[in-house]
Amino acid sequence: SLAAKDDWGPLFDADAMRRALADGGPCKAAAAVYYDDMYVDFDACMRVARRGGPLEKCKVWITNDYQHSGLRDNGAEIFSKLLGMAKGNVGTPS
Repeated sequence: SLAAKDDWGPLFDADAMRRALADGGPCKAAAAVYYDDMYVDFDACMRVARRGGPLEKCKVWITNDYQHSGLRDNGAEIFSKLLGMAKGNVGTPS
């Protein structure tokens, strides 16, 4: 599996992600996490986004309204919701 590969460097820099999303930091973030996504492990996503995780400040929309192809299926609506969540204009539904 990809997670077991040992010839890759780190896939992300947790400290850089925390700094970017810190209060007063340069970035805001929101993500759609599909509970039954066949390609992306839900628990792995939640470990990164949990309290104390590198994406703790990311607004998370947990849904099964769409699957892995959500952006292809209804990209405009999903993008609008995520952008509104990141900006604070749309409440986080989950």
